Amino acid sequence: MAAQDSTRAWLDAAGRMPQSSSRLVISRGQQIRAADAPEATPAQRRAAARARSRMIKENLRLVVCLAKPYQARILRSSSLEFADLLQAGTIGLIRAVEKFDPALGYSFSTYASWWIRQSIRREIEASSSCIRLSARQQQLQLKAHFAPPGLTQAELAVYLEVDPDQLRELQQAWRASQVDSLDRPLEMGHDQPLNLSDCLAAPQDGSLDQQDLHDAAARLRRKAPAELALLDRLVRGETQSDVARSMGITRQALNRRLERATKRLRLVDPGARELLAERA
Repeated sequence: MAAQDSTRAWLDAAGRMPQSSSRLVISRGQQIRAADAPEATPAQRRAAARARSRMIKENLRLVVCLAKPYQARILRSSSLEFADLLQAGTIGLIRAVEKFDPALGYSFSTYASWWIRQSIRREIEASSSCIRLSARQQQLQLKAHFAPPGLTQAELAVYLEVDPDQLRELQQAWRASQVDSLDRPLEMGHDQPLNLSDCLAAPQDGSLDQQDLHDAAARLRRKAPAELALLDRLVRGETQSDVARSMGITRQALNRRLERATKRLRLVDPGARELLAERA
């Protein structure tokens, strides 16, 4: 909640900052470039610092606009929030202010947009896997993803402009990066989501011993006591109509709860439901 409040305060502050005219942006850009010269005076450097600060603050709304389209991508990641995208975009904005040269003739918003997007994309790519790939490896992986279908290894190496040996090393690095953390939380519509390690599937031969089942039952009772209590009542013989009536909900709402509860149980072991009913 505190993080959301701070993000909201940041967005409100960015929205209240007025925009400067293109002439003023050019003037500030010239002040910043003039301070880079070896013969720049202390007064010029102070003026450049003020101009740099104003340009950053006045373009924070641009960071917000460019970061919003990436929200859907970070929903699949447990390690990134929207505030992280804003931070990465602001870093790109600072870099754009430092590199902007009005003499080249293009607008600052166009120039800054490239730096902001680059910074956000690199932040997402860096956090997308447990093993971090270099920027060069990420670029080649993206290029290989959009390569024409049906290419042989030799043709793919030519397409990526790398040697066959380098391609094999790249493919090994790409495969190695496709790992997941056992501590990654799984959002399943509950206030206390399970971790991936809590939902490892049972062996196909169903050879879980009693201690394994007991541990699974204890873990599930701790994580989802309401769902398991609901299943226990049905296993003991109560009808869905009776259970729904006692809970003050409709049969449709009860069925939705049952689907979520059964899904949680089956992630650990298909026989855990009967075990919990026997031990209730």
